[in-house]
Amino acid sequence: MASLVGPPGVRAAQSARRVPLGTWVYPCSSEKPGDALIALAKRGVVLLGESHDQAEHHRWQLHTIMALFSHRPDMVLGFEMFPRRVQPVLDRWSKGKLNEANFLREVDWPHIWGFADELYLPLFHFARMHRLPMLALNIDRATNRRVAAQGLASVPSTEREGVGDPAPASSFYRERLFEWFNKHPAAGQDAYAALERFERFVSAQQFWDRAMAEAIADARRDARQPLVVGIMGSGHIEYGNGVPHQLAALGVNCVATALPWPADTDYPIHDPPIADVLFGVPPAP
Repeated sequence: MASLVGPPGVRAAQSARRVPLGTWVYPCSSEKPGDALIALAKRGVVLLGESHDQAEHHRWQLHTIMALFSHRPDMVLGFEMFPRRVQPVLDRWSKGKLNEANFLREVDWPHIWGFADELYLPLFHFARMHRLPMLALNIDRATNRRVAAQGLASVPSTEREGVGDPAPASSFYRERLFEWFNKHPAAGQDAYAALERFERFVSAQQFWDRAMAEAIADARRDARQPLVVGIMGSGHIEYGNGVPHQLAALGVNCVATALPWPADTDYPIHDPPIADVLFGVPPAP
């Protein structure tokens, strides 16, 4: 999921700053970032955000992963793009047992994701080149659509792809989701129906976050305790909501969040900050 919306109400009116191109910044802090990559490499989990269709975001992700790998070769790469059912295909790819065409065909890329494969292939090739495990973080779209349509309580635990109950969303996360939800109103829907639909939407979003958090937490339980790098839409990361919130509920607290930020755009001043670190990238075309 790409970035949802900025902080609502009075939060958005607070002062903001810019991130110079090619520079790491600690938002809401005058602290000099120094070598942000060394600090990131000391964490157990690093979540790298993106807007899915922005090539510059994926270039930044690749360069960041390469730098982290130089400090932590014990790395696992997790991807929002892949549902759990294609994990065997990811395993074969990362072991060099599939060529590119067969890999994209076997994961059914156009149907599971839909964004241009060339945006992500450099990340996938880096994993295969270094024989890094690739982790499918997501659930099947049909499962999440069912939660959105019926509510999580109506979906039996046996039909949730092994995903447990999410930790409740914070009031701030609900505010952000509500702003996004209100931009896509259902025509002719009364207030009560809209409220029910919003609650189901929140359930689906939390379920999505929880699925990714559980996959990451499972990878961290490996005896090697590898560095798990998660590639996902920025909306799952911002302000410590979404996946970081669910990871904390699972007892995984050694988490860092990093976002690409357009150098011509102010970032918000907020507590908690929008991410632990930001990196200045060229503005979207």
